[in-house]
Amino acid sequence: MEDTDRAVQFAVQAADEAWARSGLGASGVDPRRVAVLVTLSKGGMFALSEAAACPDGRDAWARGAPDAAARAVAARFGLTGGMVVPVTACASGGHGIVWGMRLIGRGVVDAVIVGAAEASIHPLVIGSYRRMGVLADACGDPASSVRPFSLTRRGFAIGEGAAVFVLESEASAGRRGADVVARVTGWAAGAHAASLTDVETSGETLARLICEAMKRAGIRPAQVDYVHAHGTATVTNDLAEARAIRCALGKASGGVSVSSTKGAHGHLLGAATAVEAAVTALAIRRGEVPATANLTDPDPAIGLDCTALQPRRRSITNAIKISSGFGGQSLALCLGAA
Repeated sequence: MEDTDRAVQFAVQAADEAWARSGLGASGVDPRRVAVLVTLSKGGMFALSEAAACPDGRDAWARGAPDAAARAVAARFGLTGGMVVPVTACASGGHGIVWGMRLIGRGVVDAVIVGAAEASIHPLVIGSYRRMGVLADACGDPASSVRPFSLTRRGFAIGEGAAVFVLESEASAGRRGADVVARVTGWAAGAHAASLTDVETSGETLARLICEAMKRAGIRPAQVDYVHAHGTATVTNDLAEARAIRCALGKASGGVSVSSTKGAHGHLLGAATAVEAAVTALAIRRGEVPATANLTDPDPAIGLDCTALQPRRRSITNAIKISSGFGGQSLALCLGAA
């Protein structure tokens, strides 16, 4: 894999683990009935930079395309059920899960390899985000610089990595005796395309999506145990998200555990929703709400229990993962216990 982009390497390594743990390959699955939805929202930055520096050289453009990871994963496992590569900023991995569920629900395929990867600790990306004013200053201690829901929040740090899932129908998982971590029970996607970077401060669109996802999942606000927020630690995003959660869940929001894990792993940009959906699924399985790191001074305007500093034991039957991306791309996923 030496000639592949760093983000593609992350995606393939994550896919290897997901494929092995799922047991799908050993089950005799028909490769024509498995689709691949693994995305790079910005493409492979390192391969694209190479292509820009030497446009006549090798195949760097193709190696850096948004579908490069999907092509690599499909080739690795010999899967021919088709590829869909959503590119919706920070919500990309979540939209992959939605499209995967739709393909399975329509009987197009039996299983989907879905996820997202990001490798953007790159001068072009860091410089762009710095100019936007959304990156946190280290202030002497980089480990405590990202502070979601805090009075002293000042932005995020860019992270790298990947998360890949195997999605399949309940019938297929049951036939195989698969070890199911969690269920995708509902989803809703939308946008408030006002500008590239501005957040809809009212949280109205995101609140509507949370309600639609709960309706699809067949659950009421009082049945929601945990919300993994987008939680970028920017002033406007955190407040808008909190308004959306309080609006959608109403009085029940007071009993819901909320957290953002970006203080621990950074903002994985296009892979954020995929990685945080994996965190949410594991929270359900383990019965433990992950902590919001660095939350030493909660902003009272948030008005939610944001699980400060330490994880908390709690039985989680229903959880929601919400995401908001540049360009107004928004998403709500409902996950349920297996």
